[in-house]
Amino acid sequence: MTKVFSPDFDSLELQLTEIYRNLGYGDATPDEFTLLTINEIMAYARTICRPKTMYRVCTSYLEGNHLFIDDIEMKTGKIIANYLTSTTKIAVFVATAGIEYDNYLHELKIQGDIYMEFLADAIGSEIAEATVRFVSKEIEKFATSNSMFITLNYSPGYCGWHVREQPKLFSLLPENPCGITLNDSCLMHPVKSVSGIIGLSEVPDVKVPYSCEICGLETCYKRKVENL
Repeated sequence: MTKVFSPDFDSLELQLTEIYRNLGYGDATPDEFTLLTINEIMAYARTICRPKTMYRVCTSYLEGNHLFIDDIEMKTGKIIANYLTSTTKIAVFVATAGIEYDNYLHELKIQGDIYMEFLADAIGSEIAEATVRFVSKEIEKFATSNSMFITLNYSPGYCGWHVREQPKLFSLLPENPCGITLNDSCLMHPVKSVSGIIGLSEVPDVKVPYSCEICGLETCYKRKVENL
């Protein structure tokens, strides 16, 4: 079962605090000029951005630290596998801010406006993440209707799951899902795109850790818990 969505920009519930973190401000608020520029970019993004997302629910099982999704082996590593032990299904998803926003970033790069490009890049990352939150809610609706519970979302390139596994993940979805393609390095285009999985379990106490608890990158500028 595959479901595709094209959410309205205003339905994404972008979090300004996440944009500030993307810019390196931590929990601080940017200066007034930066805030005004962020608002200008957000207003323009609303006119051009066409976010898209899709998910497909697959069967799954674990063998040690290896996850099998529709019998395709994924070497997620022990960190992610530890939080999927009770799952019987996996929702494979992609989410993207869309090619239109990618083109906008490219235009800023050509113009040489480093400041605007820096801000727009951070905003684009949050648009993509907000689209992930949107599809996560849709997956949760599906899970609830089937008396199931969901895990956090996990993506190749994080927590020991190598990005080279992207092609295997994409093989579980239609060709070029939501217009997203992979290059030879297994990176996505449009750039502001996210792929990943969400586990579905019949167990009500499915393990859902605080997201920073599973990340080993202690120098991450978005880290919200110290000394884990």
